[in-house]
Amino acid sequence: MKKIALILLFISSFISSQTLYAQDTDQLVNGFIKDVTLEDININLFLVDNFGNDFILEITPETEIGIETQSGERWVGNISENQDYVFNLLEEAQHSLEPMTAKYSGNKITSIVSYESSNIKNNLGYLAGSFIFLAILFFGYIFIINNKLKILSSKK
Repeated sequence: MKKIALILLFISSFISSQTLYAQDTDQLVNGFIKDVTLEDININLFLVDNFGNDFILEITPETEIGIETQSGERWVGNISENQDYVFNLLEEAQHSLEPMTAKYSGNKITSIVSYESSNIKNNLGYLAGSFIFLAILFFGYIFIINNKLKILSSKK
């Protein structure tokens, strides 16, 4: 019985959910870029979420940005480093319909990332859970076949 409890505890440690919490004043929006415009030192971003709600938000020099490039590399920085490059990356994300996640307060974005970017540790938990589940199924099948072979060999 202890072994079963330990196995269940081990499996449940991999299935635990990870949750992203924003600060009290911050809100999250997951959606697609509808339009991008350049305005002085800021970039205006028009996002639409899955429910059709429009958001007009500003990317300021303080905004943390993490975007996947077309070559699959990840660019991390802010617009004070290279505003035109960020603008081009956002236009590429708009044309390729890349989902984005923005954390914002008021109408100013505090951080924006490509939605596909995920924490590999979360994915490894699901991979390990799937592997353990399949291993249990495989060894259970072997056990059943072994018992049937014993029954057949004892009848001879």
